[in-house]
Amino acid sequence: MNHIILLQPQQFFAPPNPILVHPPPPLHYCPRPPLPYCPQPPLLCPSGIRWNKPPPGFVKLNTDASYKYISSKSSIAGVCRDEHGIWLFGFSCRVKSESAFEAELLAVREALKLAWDKGLKKIILESDSETVVKRIRNQVIRQPKNQFEAVILECQAYVNRDWDCFIQHTLREGNFAADALTKIGISESFELHVWKHPPEPLSLILLADKIGMEIPRHGALNQNQLGYLKVLKRELLQRNLHWH
Repeated sequence: MNHIILLQPQQFFAPPNPILVHPPPPLHYCPRPPLPYCPQPPLLCPSGIRWNKPPPGFVKLNTDASYKYISSKSSIAGVCRDEHGIWLFGFSCRVKSESAFEAELLAVREALKLAWDKGLKKIILESDSETVVKRIRNQVIRQPKNQFEAVILECQAYVNRDWDCFIQHTLREGNFAADALTKIGISESFELHVWKHPPEPLSLILLADKIGMEIPRHGALNQNQLGYLKVLKRELLQRNLHWH
């Protein structure tokens, strides 16, 4: 199986302590001419937001949660990809939670646990819950007073283990793959499901992330973008080329 690898040199400066200091600065990309079989997307959505690949040697783990107020049941999910945007694994399951904050927090904890158990050494974890990211990074907890603080303390303990692990906030538009996986997970059981391969409903989103397609703030992929992605997907499959 062939994979598309679009290399884009980047700069990354990791802070010494991801909990107590400011997050790493934004990644900077210097685009190269596109490969002939995977053209850059047309300017269908200028000045938008996109998913950014991690620096060389790192993986990026995006997490999200879908909270159901009426049933107090939520779906959590995560998507892990390498520096080329290639799928490494995903996860999803249902959880009981009293708030969207708790659900997002549980998603981060599960992602950290999975990444550690799989032996990953350099990860950037992104959540679109700014509150969750800030509390994990900044809150000092000596003795947890409730379940929230216990999970926060557990996440902090994972971050401070012997690996390069950084937690940062991303906007919802840069987190669509994890968001889509939470919706697939709604029908799943409370047992954790690890996705070795991406489910088909995520294929266009993963392709959009792969080529750096931008999405407007508070928006989604528009019809022109979806049409372009469908044509590109068909061409790639005809060449037996895979992007995830």
